Amino acid sequence: MAFLDNSGDIILDAVLTDEGRKKMADGTFRITKFALGDDEIDYSLYNKNHPSGSAYADLEILQTPVFEAFTQTNAGINYGLLSLTATEVLYLPVLNINEKTSISNAVKKPSTPTTGLFYLADTSTDTTTNLLLSTALASSDKFLTSNETTLGLLLETGLNTSNVAGDAANKSTYLTANNLLDNSFYVYYDNRFITSVLGPSAGAKFDNTSLGLSGTPTLEYTLTTAPPITTDLQLSNYSSARVNGASDGVVTNSAYATSDTAVSNISGPRGTFTVLNFTVKTNLNTEYTLYGSVSQDVFGDGKLYSYIDTTVYVQGTRTGAQRQVPLRIIKYISG
Repeated sequence: MAFLDNSGDIILDAVLTDEGRKKMADGTFRITKFALGDDEIDYSLYNKNHPSGSAYADLEILQTPVFEAFTQTNAGINYGLLSLTATEVLYLPVLNINEKTSISNAVKKPSTPTTGLFYLADTSTDTTTNLLLSTALASSDKFLTSNETTLGLLLETGLNTSNVAGDAANKSTYLTANNLLDNSFYVYYDNRFITSVLGPSAGAKFDNTSLGLSGTPTLEYTLTTAPPITTDLQLSNYSSARVNGASDGVVTNSAYATSDTAVSNISGPRGTFTVLNFTVKTNLNTEYTLYGSVSQDVFGDGKLYSYIDTTVYVQGTRTGAQRQVPLRIIKYISG
């Protein structure tokens, strides 16, 4: 990787990807769409109080070196730009994973070991109660289990700022009015280990208003297999699916016994949410040997597991907000 000097001139550095060169060679190369991104830009460099005046506020951004064009198809734009008609947009939604302890039917990273990974239990050859019942785990630890329909990974979109209250009026003003609600999500997964994605069926619900002033959260959903799609990240061995999103009904209310931020992982107005699970490919024994680890005492209690670490990518279909999910597919062996 290299950078191009951007200290004064406007630069256009365009190259064909490997796939583009192939199409050029066989005479089928056509440009039908394009996308813009700002992966290199650090917007915190914007200085509205620049000593030389407002005309220089974005000088450091404009002079930031830009990446040299890549030829690999999987090294393009990670953070694409949106086309918005509104000119007064101050905040854009983010996509966060919700691991709040108040949500009982959403998975969380285990406290032991502290790997920062979510666990997906491979039940293809072992459906006994031995699976993932390590004595080293806390009672609050919850895991995804292959093809399970009632326990999933909860993700939320919204404005993650405390400058805008997370009430219904601000959701309407900042999100709904600007068409910044993701009614569905793309999910990209490694098809060597995962065969399908499960997402919420119609009627999913997440709010803190159902039980009145108690502020108790309600997360209701049933997971079903999501349809595969052809949109992808151009990553080798990755497939994609589209899952449903639903309106995130968690709101700020000072009268609630439980604060909204104890329920939601978004600090401001919430947009939509989705819930995910996955179906593990059957007979992964060879893959555990090739890509992971076999017969390991993962939790330090003498029980042995085999596992593979992989990454799932989730992206809002409207906002483009993205989140990477570090996932450990794990199978109980003995102990």
